[in-house]
Amino acid sequence: MKEFIPGKLYQQSMEKDSKKANGRFYTPDYIIDFMLARVFSNVNIIENPFIKILDPACGCGFFLIKAYDLLKEMLKSNLEKIREKYSDETYETNKDGYVIKINGKQYWQEKNLHYHILKNCLYGADTDKEALGLCSASLLAKDNNDYKDELNLVCGDSLFRWEKYYCREQLVDELENYKLIYDIKNSRDHTVEHVTRDRLKEILRNNMFWSNKFDYIIGNPPYVGHKELNMEYKKWLLDEYNETFKDKSDLSYCFYQRALEVAEDKGIIGFVSSRYFMESPTGRNLRRYLKNNSRINNIVDFYGETIFPGVGVAAAIFFISNEVDNNNEIEVWKYQGNGFNKLEHKDFQIFKINQDSITEDRWILIPNEERRILEKIENGCTKRLGDMAESFQGIITGCDKAFIIDNDTIKTLGIEAELIKPWIKNSHVDRYRVRNSNLKLIYSDLIDDPSRYPNSIMHIEKYKQRLENRRECKKGLRLWYQLQWGRKTELFTKEKIVFPYKSTCNRFALDRRGCFCSADVYSFILKDGVGCCSLPFLLGVLNSRLYEFYFKLFAKKMGKDIYDYYPNTVMDLKIPDYKACKDIEAISLELIRLYEEDADSKRISILEKEIDDILRSYFSIRKEALSLK
Repeated sequence: MKEFIPGKLYQQSMEKDSKKANGRFYTPDYIIDFMLARVFSNVNIIENPFIKILDPACGCGFFLIKAYDLLKEMLKSNLEKIREKYSDETYETNKDGYVIKINGKQYWQEKNLHYHILKNCLYGADTDKEALGLCSASLLAKDNNDYKDELNLVCGDSLFRWEKYYCREQLVDELENYKLIYDIKNSRDHTVEHVTRDRLKEILRNNMFWSNKFDYIIGNPPYVGHKELNMEYKKWLLDEYNETFKDKSDLSYCFYQRALEVAEDKGIIGFVSSRYFMESPTGRNLRRYLKNNSRINNIVDFYGETIFPGVGVAAAIFFISNEVDNNNEIEVWKYQGNGFNKLEHKDFQIFKINQDSITEDRWILIPNEERRILEKIENGCTKRLGDMAESFQGIITGCDKAFIIDNDTIKTLGIEAELIKPWIKNSHVDRYRVRNSNLKLIYSDLIDDPSRYPNSIMHIEKYKQRLENRRECKKGLRLWYQLQWGRKTELFTKEKIVFPYKSTCNRFALDRRGCFCSADVYSFILKDGVGCCSLPFLLGVLNSRLYEFYFKLFAKKMGKDIYDYYPNTVMDLKIPDYKACKDIEAISLELIRLYEEDADSKRISILEKEIDDILRSYFSIRKEALSLK
């Protein structure tokens, strides 16, 4: 199989910002090969040699080019049987620019396969004309036989329902007359559009293209976050795709709904996309839509492993079919390897879950044994952490060099003491304790009169130009010497539990020193009126091995062994009854002391095991089930 160099060069030449804005990222060959192999595994080319394959965001055509090779090989291998089965059928073909009719014996010849595949089987759409041009050139170059017809490639937004909002008869009638401007009806907006002849032809081509139903839809729909979307287009999506798209949704969500709309009954869809919708609040609509409107056949979850070079998108592959099956079992492949350039069974944990077991709250992809443990924990508690605690993020300075200093700098510059606050970052947060930090924060939001704090102002002023360029300063929301987001001082001065926003394991610490935290640290305090609970008790629960296991069952994985400890997820943890597990509090207080003293690890291990034993007993979980020794 020849490697398609022009398309790859085109992808590589695109600026990084342009790729991000348009959501265009090159799909590695081994991912394309894997997806096509899975999709084509149930193709019966003899029964249906006219299968329609669509890539709705085809770009340079990497999926279509490889699909061409697979189709041609399948057709060649079965050509004799196909010719025999359809020998008496009549087919149209293009010879020297003229459409002629021939019988099946003449049509089903190897020399005609190039024409057949391009004319009847491969369909691609994209908004990038240059990429489509490369796709077209690459497909045409697949065979030395000339292809005289138009390829099934259209330039336009695949999310627009061309087949629904334009009347083909009116478009055809309009084209019969030559005009400078044509008036065509758009039934979606109930308006009349004034377009040129070329635009009218483009609309007609899209209308005819999207009137097809497709047997297989495959590709890498663009990942475009809500911040990158044009405001008008976002409003249109919120209206047009209200079943799947919410205010902070990704553009790729809409492609799932659109694919199901244009797929044949029981048609197969294979998309590689961000896995984030399985867990995010804004993915709720899409989760509900897919569960209720499709049969989810297979999910290949890369579980935070990077598969797109240079792109920090946690991806998964979703194979679904256009049918509803309430008793369906989803085959899940969960990546367990250490980096790859091909997909092999040995690198995945493979298991099945019932489609009914996934909820719109969150898709948790775990084997049945782990699901039973999860259910014991969830059903054994009445309250979530968010019912008892209030979480908040650390401070965003907008320029750490201006506000974060060490003790030596404070002495040298004579920074005013009343502005100085203890400062910690992610690296200072350990299990049960906050490590000592030599860093301090100039909490400049306390400056009411700059003339009273000349030394602090003199230091901060070194970075004035950069500080003034902060968005909040440009909008007049913050003074140049203030912190970008200073939060409320009373939140930091209270006794609180702090934890890093990303970590390989549960790292919750009790802060009694009133540390101010950077943005890569989150904290929580007890809500007013919360009785029969304490921060040391919660600390012991959250740092337990059982709760680390529990958290990782549904936490978002950000990379190899790195998990996202975003408060939405942490606050969703169910917490056991305080009175029934009260002994954890005293053990936790002892662990705090031992960790602060760097005590013998053997004693620490014994106490931590005691907490796990209490929790396992409370939830009736066997020790062997978690391999907790």
